[in-house]
Amino acid sequence: MHAKTSLFSIVIPTYNRPKQLALCLKAIDGLTYHRGRFEVIVIDDGSHTLFASFMESISDRLPVRLITPSISGPVIACNRGAAEALGDFLAFTDDDCAPSPNWLEVLADTFLGGPDGGVGGKTMNSLTHIPFSGGEPAAP
Repeated sequence: MHAKTSLFSIVIPTYNRPKQLALCLKAIDGLTYHRGRFEVIVIDDGSHTLFASFMESISDRLPVRLITPSISGPVIACNRGAAEALGDFLAFTDDDCAPSPNWLEVLADTFLGGPDGGVGGKTMNSLTHIPFSGGEPAAP
C-alpha cells in the first residue's frame, strides 16, 4: 500500500463543545491529503448541543459521519469510533485540536514504515495563557 492511497479514519470524540469542534473540522477541511482517502467520524457523547444540522452543513465538503452513543466518556466514544471506522489506519484527535495540513501524509509515511505500531505527535497549546487549553479560564 502506498502512502497516497492509504485510507484513514479520523475519530473525534466530543461533548458539548460546538465551537471547538467547528475549529477542529475547519482544520481537517484544510488537510492536504486526498479527500477521497479519509473519513471523519465524530462521536457525540451525549451533548446537550445538537450537532446533526451542523454536520449536514459540512458534509458536502468533508466525508463526515456523526455517531451518537449513550453517555459513556471519551475512551468508550473513541472505541465506538474505531469500531465504526472503514479506514486502513485510525487517527484520533480531540475536538479542541487543529491538525496540521500535512498530518495524514506524515502519519501515512510513518505507518507504512512499520504498520503494526503507533505514532504520536507533538501537542502545542495555542492558548499559552491557559494551562489547560480545553476550556475558558476560571472566573476570579
